[in-house]
Amino acid sequence: MKFLQSKVFAAVLGSILFMLTTAFLSTRGLGPAPATSENSDDGTEDGQKPNSTGASWAFFNPELDQIVSELKSEREALAAKEKQLKELAARLRAERAELDGSLQTIKKLQQQVDRDVYRIKEDEAANLKRLSKMYASMEPTGAARILRELDDVVVVKILGLMKEAETGLILEAMARLGEPETKRAAALSENLRAAAAQKAPPKP
Repeated sequence: MKFLQSKVFAAVLGSILFMLTTAFLSTRGLGPAPATSENSDDGTEDGQKPNSTGASWAFFNPELDQIVSELKSEREALAAKEKQLKELAARLRAERAELDGSLQTIKKLQQQVDRDVYRIKEDEAANLKRLSKMYASMEPTGAARILRELDDVVVVKILGLMKEAETGLILEAMARLGEPETKRAAALSENLRAAAAQKAPPKP
């Protein structure tokens, strides 16, 4: 009994109880506090770490997710550019159609101007007929030398009142006066053709 009450027994008993308590707490799994929801050191959110083991649907790779996100952004940017290009193409087609319409209007106006230019007015008809008879009676070379000094519109009106054979001889003589007059004779021939087509009566 005295041994149980001694200080040596109390010290041994206390040591044994301390070791038992420590061992008990260790087996209970008391360890460091769980990780918080802050970003981990490897850059992942919510403390998540790459996981490439187990089932495929459980895989997690932050770098792969970043690449997928960038690809989606690039695809959206390309889709936006494609939409802009389509809108630009549609606008260009509309402007081209408007331009074609304007060109057709200008062409019609030009044709109307040409008709008005080569139309013989009543107050000049008598004088032009007299001139055409005079030039037709002259030598083609002499008539060509005189006509080359006149305006093309007046020449076309005069030649248009002549017979085709007389007009042909004068144009041939005009072409012999040099290269510039040859080109002018060709232009006069084209204008005579256009003027004759305008004066032709409509077909029934």
